[in-house]
Amino acid sequence: MLKRLARVIVEYRIAFSLVAMFLLIVSIYGIQNLRFEGDLTKQLPQDLPAVRDYLTLQNEFQSGDSALIIVKVASIEEGGVYDIRDPRVIQAIYNLEERLKQHEYVTGTMSLADVYIQALGRLPKNEEEAKFVLNMLPMDVKAGLISSDYRSTIIVATLSSSSGSQTIQRIYGQMNRDIKDSSFPKNVEVVQTGSIGITYRILSMLQSDLRVTMGIALLFVVLLLIYFYRSPIKALIPLTPLVFGVTMTLGFMGLLGIPMDMVTTVVGAMVVGMGIDYGVHVTNRYYEERKKGNSIEESAEEAIAETGKALLGAALTTIAGFVALGLSILPSLQRLSLTLIMGLSLAALNAIVITPAIIILEEDLMKKICGHYEVPQIRAHSGVIAKTFTVFGRTVRDHPRTFLGIIFLITLVFGYGLTHVTTEVRLEKMIPEGVPEIEVMKDVRYEFGGQDEVDMLVKAYDVRDPTIVRDIYRFEKSIKADSYYNNVFEAKSIADIVIQKYGYIPEDREKIKEALEEAQGQNLVSDDYSMTLVQFKGNFGGVRPDEFGAIMHYFEEQAKNADVPPGVEIRPAGDSYLSYVLGDLTNQEVAKISTYGSILVLLVVIVLFRKPLVSIAMILPMFLGAFWTVGYMGFAGVPFNQTLAGVISMIVGLGVDYGMHLTHRFLEEFNEGNPHPIVTALEGVGPGILVGGLTTAGGFLALLAAELTAVHDFGKTLAVGIFASMFAAFIVTPALLQIFYGNKIRGDEE
Repeated sequence: MLKRLARVIVEYRIAFSLVAMFLLIVSIYGIQNLRFEGDLTKQLPQDLPAVRDYLTLQNEFQSGDSALIIVKVASIEEGGVYDIRDPRVIQAIYNLEERLKQHEYVTGTMSLADVYIQALGRLPKNEEEAKFVLNMLPMDVKAGLISSDYRSTIIVATLSSSSGSQTIQRIYGQMNRDIKDSSFPKNVEVVQTGSIGITYRILSMLQSDLRVTMGIALLFVVLLLIYFYRSPIKALIPLTPLVFGVTMTLGFMGLLGIPMDMVTTVVGAMVVGMGIDYGVHVTNRYYEERKKGNSIEESAEEAIAETGKALLGAALTTIAGFVALGLSILPSLQRLSLTLIMGLSLAALNAIVITPAIIILEEDLMKKICGHYEVPQIRAHSGVIAKTFTVFGRTVRDHPRTFLGIIFLITLVFGYGLTHVTTEVRLEKMIPEGVPEIEVMKDVRYEFGGQDEVDMLVKAYDVRDPTIVRDIYRFEKSIKADSYYNNVFEAKSIADIVIQKYGYIPEDREKIKEALEEAQGQNLVSDDYSMTLVQFKGNFGGVRPDEFGAIMHYFEEQAKNADVPPGVEIRPAGDSYLSYVLGDLTNQEVAKISTYGSILVLLVVIVLFRKPLVSIAMILPMFLGAFWTVGYMGFAGVPFNQTLAGVISMIVGLGVDYGMHLTHRFLEEFNEGNPHPIVTALEGVGPGILVGGLTTAGGFLALLAAELTAVHDFGKTLAVGIFASMFAAFIVTPALLQIFYGNKIRGDEE
């Protein structure tokens, strides 16, 4: 069947190429519709209780994003200010607040200037007056507004709920213009951070990383292909279908409305890395057949037919690994699954259809230039590379058990690293150190106690009930009492509003209602009084992953065990808690996706080959590659995150290809009576696997140029997985095949 299909592809290659060109043009239009997504809630299932509570905060309490603006004295140049209490600084802060309040999305602001307006009814006229007012403040209030060395202060702007990359970029840009127009004096630096600043930086890096990583991946692949094929023209043969595949993938993402987020932004470099493998194998087999003396058409048909068998199996197993991502409950991994399957299928299809057309076109052009056809000579089939695979094949054939013993020892070493793997999903940890938005967050946490927030959502029949208000007050105080453990430095609830008015919590519900109405609830009560918030601020995001998990678990337990009347429910909510929930889900999904991916790949291999021993020789390298990679993550301190949750399934899907190509070629040579099938298999497909592995890993290593830590780690981990799988396939598959078939091979020789 594949022979007939190959004949059709070669005969109608021009028609197939025109169809591909049409799809390419449509895809270029689709790329213009690509959008970028940095919203954490879009990475979680919408029916998750934590997500529903988060949306309740936004809808019922107008709880949206926050912009933290750090104002600090960054230098001591002459003619500038040296102290944040300088009246010129306070005036500029007041100007900035007034500008911010003019935006419809700003629901409130708080700063040092507000303290002076409340205390004096105006801004201070001199530094002595500014110092006097601050000295009158309680220490906890003062510590939350100004640093101990009086060199920095904070402006907090609460914003209405905002989503979408364009909205966030617009808000960030407008606030930056407000900062520039507020006339801050010399020596003063003003930096945005908080959820808006961090999300903006992530979105900017996503767009930059997509362009940079794809460009570097393509450049690496081009240089490697030129080296192996000894000609820029011949390097274009496997490269052209790859360009078609990548463009179509990104274009269809735009047409289908699949956004670029923290997870899917890696797809460009991944398709470059994976897609080149198919074109390389078809091209290498074509040149191998031409070297034997076959005609152009015969070589093209043989390359498609024989390589197509292995490519079909490799594509199916890789797709099986990616299908497992689609079984995740995380929407970001579902989108990645669809995108990778689409990209892989397009890359394989273009390699089978476009490659023969380009090969024959190149040969015809060379004939017109040189006057005759030339049998191509490529580096993969001659010189050091060819000799290395010949020697290596003979060594593995003669000492298979020795090599398997070495593999066993390597596996024991990486097994130890497996015990040190962690999980990290907080958005700010996705941004590298040194970025201004992250650096000033350190000031917020260590100078102002932290501005991370956990909201406790209280649901009841009527939260104005005096019993409920007293229970809320006790709950709030008990959590603040554990501040040494939970890092809480500030709390706010309706109980505080009532006590501030009366000095106690009255038994009269009408008095409580009156206090809340006067304070207008301060966004702490829902319109129907069925819900209220207890807000806790502190340093939750700046701690280690294990400490962050322990703090969020503490809030969960306190909410679960709270002493409240029957019918009253308390649940944690907010950005920090949502990150914690995502971390828990990521841990669960890593195990689930890895298991499903391995089972699906195993089933595909068994169905395709139906030989238990052959299947073992083929799939063992992929499991070893995945195992070694996770061990490497433990040694290198690379944590699992939402991007890396499916990495094991990906490595399993990709890693089986190498063992499959070697096994398929071994069986082909064995069935034809070759007395040295192991050596011939390594000589024939070994160089193709090496080129494909290097280009695939190179595509992933291009992600090291990414600014986002998560993307950087993803590329590094997948590249290690590819090298590990390829190394295991070169040793384990030939060694096992020699052990399984050794007696039969010797019998044939006799």
